[in-house]
Amino acid sequence: MPNSGGNGSYVAGNIYLKEPYKFYLYLGAKGEDQYKVDDYINPSPGGWNFGGFGGVDKCDIYPGNPTPPESGAGGGGAVDLRIDYIDINSPNLDHELLRKSLMSRIIVAGSGGGAVSDGKSIGFPGGNLNALNNRENMFGGTQTKGELGIGMNGTITDKNQGGPGGCGSGYRGCYNTFTNDMTVQWSFQVGGSGGSSYISGHPGCISPQYPSDTIANLTTPFHESNFYFSNTIMKNGNESMPDSYSTNNIVGHIGHGVCRITFLFNPYCQTQFVCYLSTISFFLNSLFIFLVSN
Repeated sequence: MPNSGGNGSYVAGNIYLKEPYKFYLYLGAKGEDQYKVDDYINPSPGGWNFGGFGGVDKCDIYPGNPTPPESGAGGGGAVDLRIDYIDINSPNLDHELLRKSLMSRIIVAGSGGGAVSDGKSIGFPGGNLNALNNRENMFGGTQTKGELGIGMNGTITDKNQGGPGGCGSGYRGCYNTFTNDMTVQWSFQVGGSGGSSYISGHPGCISPQYPSDTIANLTTPFHESNFYFSNTIMKNGNESMPDSYSTNNIVGHIGHGVCRITFLFNPYCQTQFVCYLSTISFFLNSLFIFLVSN
C-alpha cells in the first residue's frame, strides 16, 4: 500500500547563542520498502540514523512457491542536532562514544515505523513526547522508555507469524516484545511504531541525564549542556504541520528528513558599523521536520 509507513514528527524552537558554537546535524532517512529489497529473504533496511530493520517471516520460502514471504518495511531514522560528533557509518562503533553522542542531542524529531507487506498493517507515526503503541507488542518510544536514539529491528522467524515493520528511531526509539515462542499465525504482522521527540526546554520532556524512573517536572526539560530552546513546537506525525516545500500545512509528511535553520540577527546591529562584542548575540531558529518511510 503506497505511503503506508508512519509519517514523521515536527519540532521547532529558538535557541539563543552568546557566541558561535559548533553543532552537528544528523538528517535521518526514510526506511526502505519491502519491494526495493533484491532478495525477499533479506530484511528491509531502516532509515539512516538508526531506523530499525523490517522483520521477515521465512515460512513461505520453499521451491516452487511464487509467493514472497511476509515482511516489514524499515523504520525511519530520526533528525537531530547534537553537540558531540560520531561517525555512525563506522563499521566498528564504540558504544560508549555512541551513547555520549546520543546523550548530547538537544533537539530530536521522532520518525515513523515501517508498514508490513500484507497492506493492512500500516506503520505508526513519529511521536511528540510519546509515540503511539500498535497493539499489544509494539511500543512507541517515550521520554524514558525505548532505546536512546535507536529503533528496534523487526523479528526474523520461520513459523508463519508474519514479519513486523521496523521501528522508528527518535529521542527514544520504538521497541517490540515479540518472541519466537509466540507461534500464533500472523501474530507478528504488525506495523512498526514511531520514536519520541525531544526539545531541550520543552515542557514535559525528560532530558537524558535523568534516570529512567524520573517523572517530568519544571527542571527535567533542560539539557545538562545548558543549551535550550524557547517558543518550542512539537507535533506528532498525525498532526497538521508546515510543509517544508511550500507555504501550506500538511498532516504528517513522507520522505527523508528535512531541517530548516534561520538566523535571526540582533536587531540593534543592522548597520555596517562595528558592534561591541557584548552586544553580539543572535538567535538560531531551528526548524526540524522529519518525514519517514512510505
